[in-house]
Amino acid sequence: EHGKEGGPAVDDTRYLEIWNLVFMEKERGQSTGPDSFEILGDLPKKNIDTGMGLERIAAIMQGVTSNFDTDVLHGLIEVGERLTGLKYGEDENADTSLRVMADHARSVTFMIGDGILPGNEGRGYVLRRLLRRAALKGHLLGIEGPFLGQFVDKIIEVMGPVYPELTANRKLIERAVLAEEERFGATMRQGRAYLAEELDGFDGKVLDGKVAFTLHDTYGFPLEVTQEICAEQGIEVDTDGFDECMAQQRKMARAATQDDSEAAWSTFDGTMPAILERVGASQFVGYTENEKMAKVVSIVKDGAEADSLNAGEEGGIVLDTTPFYAEKGGQVGDIGQIRSSSACAEVEDTHEPEAGLVLHHVRMAEGTLSVGDSVTATIDVLRRERIRRNHSATHILHWALRQVLGDHVKQAGSLVAPDRLRFDFTHFEAVSREQLDQIEELANRKIMENRPVRYYEIPLTQAREEGITALFGEKYGDIVRVIDMEGFSKELCGGCHVASTAEIGLVKISSEQSVAAGTRRIEAVTSFDALAYVNDFQRELREAADLLGVPPMDVVERSAHNLEQLKDLKTKQKRTKELAAAGNLKVILEKSRGISKEGYPIYILRADGFDAGALRNSWDIVHGQNPGAVAVVFASNFEGTPLLMAAGSDEAVATGFHAGNVIKAISGHIKGGGGGKPTMAQAGGKDAEGLDAALEAAREMLG
Repeated sequence: EHGKEGGPAVDDTRYLEIWNLVFMEKERGQSTGPDSFEILGDLPKKNIDTGMGLERIAAIMQGVTSNFDTDVLHGLIEVGERLTGLKYGEDENADTSLRVMADHARSVTFMIGDGILPGNEGRGYVLRRLLRRAALKGHLLGIEGPFLGQFVDKIIEVMGPVYPELTANRKLIERAVLAEEERFGATMRQGRAYLAEELDGFDGKVLDGKVAFTLHDTYGFPLEVTQEICAEQGIEVDTDGFDECMAQQRKMARAATQDDSEAAWSTFDGTMPAILERVGASQFVGYTENEKMAKVVSIVKDGAEADSLNAGEEGGIVLDTTPFYAEKGGQVGDIGQIRSSSACAEVEDTHEPEAGLVLHHVRMAEGTLSVGDSVTATIDVLRRERIRRNHSATHILHWALRQVLGDHVKQAGSLVAPDRLRFDFTHFEAVSREQLDQIEELANRKIMENRPVRYYEIPLTQAREEGITALFGEKYGDIVRVIDMEGFSKELCGGCHVASTAEIGLVKISSEQSVAAGTRRIEAVTSFDALAYVNDFQRELREAADLLGVPPMDVVERSAHNLEQLKDLKTKQKRTKELAAAGNLKVILEKSRGISKEGYPIYILRADGFDAGALRNSWDIVHGQNPGAVAVVFASNFEGTPLLMAAGSDEAVATGFHAGNVIKAISGHIKGGGGGKPTMAQAGGKDAEGLDAALEAAREMLG
């Protein structure tokens, strides 16, 4: 009857795809060497992607033809129906929006629950785009204000029992979604203003694709929204230009990714994976040992394996066992030396290009090191001690942040270096000075209590059952290492730590700032670096006290007194300038006085160096000296910025004078805009060369 064959490929509604087959065989990459080119290689393990999935099975079992008609997703569709007043199934365009809102809201909820936060790159950018698209669809259907939180509530209600991380992180998810929706609302308003400015006075038929791309990239406007707004004014959008901008951005992103990959030790030709497969994982003994006898099992030079490294050369060395910690988990890699009986390599950094494979980045100081040599590997112990103190301090600060700010605080990134620590965490407003003081006090109290720090390994399942803090987004093996600060903090961590909290000595928070929407950052120092930080402040305080001629503890009081005196002096100086200007103005006014068409005095003059306040004061002087009908038009080049002001008395306005209309008529000469009331209006601009022309236009208009 249908006369069609070929299944879903012919787009016949009598077919429904529930299963497909994608044969995964090849891997695309770049060759190494100076003449790099794209190559296609076989995957080590081939597989078949069926595209099946749990929800397709659920749709079949529930006797429906769409995932959105299954019990879970249809409950989310109903949230959209309630918010919009629409009925699913009555209008295809509205149905698409309802599906987008339901699907994207669920994706957003799970992403934040897994530790991803909105950002401008990577997975954070994907999250932001999903959230904004869902919000936009809702607003286009008439929903006012933030609304995605209602989807979040339903998602957690339905799926929280199966995915407990959603319930555990509910507060974080709700606050992150609300903050991003509010941020997007502000961005949308800015975008609409930007588009309105571009369309103001636009007399063409096609809007430049670059404008549409700016709206998309900077303000989150989907192309179809820009097209819809433009269509209301009979304007098309240059989609080819938009696509060209999009292609250029993707090209730049790919180039940046390629540069990063080329800089990495793990190359496409499999150098690092091949080394790992041949020599096995490096045995790390650095938790307990600072020096270790080892054997050189591999050497890497210029991205490829080599037999040896000679004096003056740089490269990578793999040992069978090592005390060097490889950079990961925020903790920087160790430095130190690798020595044989006749050679010395300075270890300048340590990385782990493949899981379990420790690569020591070295510069040969003397002699030659070859594969098979017996060596002594020694870390820089003093540097490691400083790193250990800073790493343990991040755990204590994490605990203190949660105590003061709330359980929604989660670690979002860190840097543990020898001279400082940096800790990023989820929070949606600036941390006050009082809160920072409280956090610092709590952290130092735990340090002074000299709490023991224990380390032990347990199964990941047990760690989860015990509620031990894990890092969002971190990949863990079946066995995990626990850092237990007795009585208050337990976290999964593979880094190096102190044996007791008192070893940290002191922690001082040096700064707190925003790094992204919903993410804050604190930086701190410990031990001798904290002492140096405090000493620097004390030194500055003493120098300030000497300059002020008071004891250090009186600096604040004296500075406040001096500032008050300075404020009084500035006020007097300003008044003196105004009086001087008034005196000069009287002379200028006599030369610029004219008579308007209606017969009252009008003053049109240029007074360079006057700011907007001084121009208004000048009008007050003119008005005070001329009772009855009077008007002015002033122009000034103030520090390179052209200013125009028009003002008139009530009597002048009664005869037809309108300051706002005057400014609108003449401000184009300075490439500016402005306006105001009939009695007073002003404008700024970009072209001071047009001030005289603006005044001449005012004379012709009023005189």
